Amino acid sequence: MDEVVHVLVAMASGSFGYGHKLSGDKVIYKGRTFEDDFSRDALDKWLKEVRVLAYSPGRGTWTSAEVHVLPDRPGYIRVSDEEQLPRMSDGSWFPGGKPANATAWAQQLLAYPRTVDNIPAWMWDIFRAEGVTPPIYNPEFKSVDWKSQRRPVTDRGTDFSVEPTIIDPSLEPGVLSRISKRLFGSR
Repeated sequence: MDEVVHVLVAMASGSFGYGHKLSGDKVIYKGRTFEDDFSRDALDKWLKEVRVLAYSPGRGTWTSAEVHVLPDRPGYIRVSDEEQLPRMSDGSWFPGGKPANATAWAQQLLAYPRTVDNIPAWMWDIFRAEGVTPPIYNPEFKSVDWKSQRRPVTDRGTDFSVEPTIIDPSLEPGVLSRISKRLFGSR
């Protein structure tokens, strides 16, 4: 084998992985079988750890990672802030590989929050289309604010071990107006 290519797309319900092997010019597609000569589960687990370590408060973390493992030299990883989901030959999505909806993206942003300005335009389009207000990183409090609740954020994402505090929107109108502008398309 000359190269193993594996892609992991992080989704709220887990992850979606796919890839192939290269032997010369030949591409070999294999599913999860006992014949695999590497552990996709171990690679997925490692990538999830890399994703947590890549998190930056307010800036977020990657959505998709493409790993290239080579037998005779160091491999490499390409990360992306978009879902890299392939389609089947008939144009339909692979089972488990359908694009995430606004609820799923909200769960991702709750775990790895971003500021209003660091949420990509394509993600805002999904939130607007489905009428969902996303969780937002609040740098003033080093927290994620969502659904009138505030949770602390660490260098590894949201700290779910701490009970959220309740936000009084009348005391913090500035944050809510920035979110409203993005949701309704005004910039």
